[in-house]
Formats: sequence, C-alpha cells, structure tokens
Amino acid sequence: MSSINLIILGYLQNKEKSAYEMVKEFESWSLTWWLKISSPSIYKNIIKLCDNGYLNSRTVKEGEMPEKTLYSMNEKGILYFNELMEESSKDIGKVYFEFNAFLVNIEHLPKEKRKEYLKSFKTKVEERRAFVEARYNQEKQHDGITGSGFLLLELYNEFYNILEKWSEKVNDYYNK
Repeated sequence: MSSINLIILGYLQNKEKSAYEMVKEFESWSLTWWLKISSPSIYKNIIKLCDNGYLNSRTVKEGEMPEKTLYSMNEKGILYFNELMEESSKDIGKVYFEFNAFLVNIEHLPKEKRKEYLKSFKTKVEERRAFVEARYNQEKQHDGITGSGFLLLELYNEFYNILEKWSEKVNDYYNK
C-alpha cells in the first residue's frame, strides 16, 4: 500500500494542481511529521501515477512564467483511490519509532553516559510534547484545522503526553 499515492490521489479529488503546488501544500501541512514522505517521493509518485493512467496531465503556460504540468484525477484514479482506501481501512500498518535503535543500545553505555543521554532523550520528548500541545490548543481554539487534520493533531497530542510519561519511567528504570 502506498500512503504517498493515497495522499496524492486524495488531494487531487476536487482540484487540478501542479506537482510543485502539491509539494508546497504538503509542506504547509507539516506532512513529514506524520507520514514518511519526502518531496522527491511526491514528484516521483505523481509521474508514476500519471504513467500508470491514474492521473490526467496537461501543460499550461501563464504569462512569462515557465510551462507547468497540471494533474487531475480520472476514473481509473478514482477506482485506485478507493482500492487504496479500502486496503488502508483493513491494515493499520506497523508503528516504528526512530528512537527504538537508541533504546535497544542504551544498556551498552557506561552508567554516566546512559544517564546523560536518557536525560537528553527525556528533554526532547518534553519539548516535542509542549510544541504539539501548543499547536493542538491553538487549533482547538481557532478551528484552524478541521476534520481528519485536527483528529491527527489530537492523536499526536495524546501520543506525546503518553510518551513523556513513559520516558519518565525509562529514566527511573535506568537511574535507580
């Protein structure tokens, strides 16, 4: 299942956009915070989706600007989008944390280094929790994000609260 394809196809449901516009919009959503996705992968997947017949494309020129290609959904793309949505609803995937490699190896450090690095880890968790909580509270007050965007932000807010409590347990465990 390609989450990148799903994001692209979902985005193009009611809009015709260039790849550049999609990348910029996704960046404004902070998409890389909640999906393993990069700008080059977006460009690559748009081209593949077009080559596989899921997207229509047309080239336009506006004034003195260089030509740009606009992409839009077609019937085959709508069917593929629905297939990906069905597949996604049946498989939530696996959750990996970048810090797992750090934790797996923490016991290989001398006690003082372990203590220092665990404190640093805990501090970073606290900072991230505070950042997400502030963003969540801001959006909650101003209705800036609605629907799934807000629900994902709420999920991350809850996750970082749990992660902060858990990081305290990790520190206690290794510093007893």
